[in-house]
Amino acid sequence: MIATIVSGGLSFLFVLLFTAVGTNLFKSRNIGQSIQEELTHHDHKSGTPTMGGLFIVAGTYFGFLVAHINFWTIGQGFKVEIDYINSEVFNLLLFGTLMSLVGFLDDYLKVKKGRNLGLSAKNKLTLQLIVASFVSYYFYSSDYSTTLYLFSGFGLNIGILKWLIVVIFIVGFSNAVNLTDGLDGLVAGSSTVSFGGILVITFWIFRHPEYYFDFMDNSFLSLDLSILVSSLAGSCLGFLWWNTTPAKIIMGDVGSLFLGAMFPIILFSIGADMLIFFICMLYVIEALSVILQVGSFKLRGTRIFKMAPLHHHFEMNNWAETTIIVRFWIVNGIFVVIALGLFYGDWVLFGN
Repeated sequence: MIATIVSGGLSFLFVLLFTAVGTNLFKSRNIGQSIQEELTHHDHKSGTPTMGGLFIVAGTYFGFLVAHINFWTIGQGFKVEIDYINSEVFNLLLFGTLMSLVGFLDDYLKVKKGRNLGLSAKNKLTLQLIVASFVSYYFYSSDYSTTLYLFSGFGLNIGILKWLIVVIFIVGFSNAVNLTDGLDGLVAGSSTVSFGGILVITFWIFRHPEYYFDFMDNSFLSLDLSILVSSLAGSCLGFLWWNTTPAKIIMGDVGSLFLGAMFPIILFSIGADMLIFFICMLYVIEALSVILQVGSFKLRGTRIFKMAPLHHHFEMNNWAETTIIVRFWIVNGIFVVIALGLFYGDWVLFGN
């Protein structure tokens, strides 16, 4: 329990400090964000330092790893000890990092070209599919269950389709979070809440392994998973300090793809696959708004929204940016609470 709290706190402090240093460094090197031409109301954000997601990734590693160092042992006083790091849990963080590298390449090309176009859509999707397929193969080779779970005890065995869904979810949610990252602090704040919800779930699983033993790999019945999630939440919260309106630094694809990939990777590992639609409902709504907008225009020649993703539609309706952000956070929080209710309801009905 202490390590879980420490990891989140360390990640928060690391990101809080180093993002401030990095912001000034990026400014001096003209590593700034280019704005889409149609977003004229965002012209004031042009040149804001980008690729801040690097600090989220680094902060997650820092909090997770340092939380495994003990500086005090009961009955022995001061004594530095390094706890065992669960390699399977650490692999999950490495997988998310692979997706962040795709985002980093995209961000780098944007900065180098000085415009809001990095990797081509085809190349970006290809790299995401490679990463997601690698993760899916990892779960497959680990003899993970082919049951698609809503939450632990409730699911349907879909055979080989499970591994295709893993790929679709990782690519889909990494892009959904990327689409949502269009307003200051929107993703950083909502991700903090969503990872906070997952933290409750992973710690509950750790404390009740006898029930969840049948629904997930034993390697993830570990406190290390809670430590990882706490590090993610702490990093997002630390970044929010500088990313809130008016943002001093922007997350960039390196951050949004990392966070978007970590959600399905972690939820698949604990056998709570379909809870992602509640924990990440905000990102689902934002992605659906783009799909509906493009589909409607191609099929009917008309647009449903003034602009997609959805947050831009409300901007076009003269909603203040902070109003949109806070209300979207509220919607996100409500669905996270619903997810926790469903998860706990499963325990009440079948876990006792």
